[in-house]
Amino acid sequence: MVFAFALALACALSCGKAPNVPESSPGSTQILPFDRQPPTEGTSPTQSLLPSATRMPEGTSLVVRLQKPLSSVSAHAGDNFEGTLDESVVLEGQTVIARGVRVTGRVLDVRRSGGDQTPGYLRIALASVNIGGTTVLVDTSSIFAKAGSHPQRPSPTGTASPDSNDVVIPLDRRLTFRLIQATDFK
Repeated sequence: MVFAFALALACALSCGKAPNVPESSPGSTQILPFDRQPPTEGTSPTQSLLPSATRMPEGTSLVVRLQKPLSSVSAHAGDNFEGTLDESVVLEGQTVIARGVRVTGRVLDVRRSGGDQTPGYLRIALASVNIGGTTVLVDTSSIFAKAGSHPQRPSPTGTASPDSNDVVIPLDRRLTFRLIQATDFK
């Protein structure tokens, strides 16, 4: 026993640490690390490995209906537009953003049709979603709507104005934007 203690002391001294020798009194019990209570504050390492239910992953669809029509005649690059979510956002089987939530978008680029029969176009994207009174910024794909070469011909996401070659995105048009970057929403 004396030899084991001397060996432990020599090892501890060479490592720069004091020896950890348990008391050998008959009534003492040793507390092992896994017998201790976890701390009440802080984050558990296993909690950080769990997926966040407050994060919308890249590629999440946001289906929107506009509050007012958008037109290449009256819109300007940098203008905002308002809309509402037309479908709830569901992640892992749970609705995280309800249908009807307000969204704000931005006109990225616009061109009014020219007198030389140049078709008008609009390019728009979402900028934010209002969740529980908090504005959450989003980075989404853009939608490009261009008038056809004939004034009456509708484009894929908008319609051409009957008296010009401009684009109008009406209220009843459902627009689907996709997140380009994952977004925390709480």
